[in-house]
Amino acid sequence: MTIVAAMKFSDRICVLSDTMITDHGNTRHNIIPGRLKSIVINEWLTISYAGLSTQAMDAVRELYRDDNLTTAIAIDHLINVSGAYGGELDFILCSHENETRLVKVSNGKIFEGGSAYWIGNGQAAAELSNIPMPDSKYEDLPDYIAPKEMIFKNTFHRFMRTNRCEGVGGAIIDCLCSPYGHCYITHASAFSWDTIILGKDDPTKREALNKTGMYHYEYNVCSTSARGQAIVGFYLGQAGIGFIYDPVHDDEAMRVENINTSEFSYLVEDAGKVLANSRKNNKIQPTPIGAG
Repeated sequence: MTIVAAMKFSDRICVLSDTMITDHGNTRHNIIPGRLKSIVINEWLTISYAGLSTQAMDAVRELYRDDNLTTAIAIDHLINVSGAYGGELDFILCSHENETRLVKVSNGKIFEGGSAYWIGNGQAAAELSNIPMPDSKYEDLPDYIAPKEMIFKNTFHRFMRTNRCEGVGGAIIDCLCSPYGHCYITHASAFSWDTIILGKDDPTKREALNKTGMYHYEYNVCSTSARGQAIVGFYLGQAGIGFIYDPVHDDEAMRVENINTSEFSYLVEDAGKVLANSRKNNKIQPTPIGAG
């Protein structure tokens, strides 16, 4: 299974998801790289899924190829696909075609009007909802980012670091759906299992241990500079390995080895430029400077 959580903040929608693919036919689940669960179709439409990955991607690609795609067409298609698999495949649709819309499609039924929806692992969603969301204060945030959006993101990240739910894991993918375009958010994360005591640590020893991956891991999610592209990269610095996701064209992420962070980010950007030549169904004007 998986976990996808979406929350609306005025006309912005934040969609957070993992990458794990549960494969009962193998001895281990596909955690890294897994698959992208939120697919940016174009500058105004993003579709996320939970459940049958192959069938979900077939449905998403059919919409991507539709030259006359509208939000209504997409919703009708997802209702039919979800209904055909009897509760084994759910979707969340985010649209800014004409207005801000956050829609959940589950078991062939549509849900709309809420400020937040989730799909995937029910236990994970229950545990996520029980994590306290402190009334934190953030200074110097851009006007278009609400403090509650940052709290939502931090809560999801905290859950992913500590969750023990079967079928949930991998990288955290942060997708922004905005009136100025849909895109993935570049971010970095690190996690340590060991106790760190400030002022009493041996930096040289710590660095050596970190490189083993036994006590610490870190990763970067790299997005393209353009909006409306289903291209995003996941980089593991300790191993020097990266994965580039292009789900509208390829089932599996492309693996790149022996590369540093800077080189990998350039590869992701180049992949986005190739895809940009075939972009369609974009109805949003260029993003104004300072807009979100």
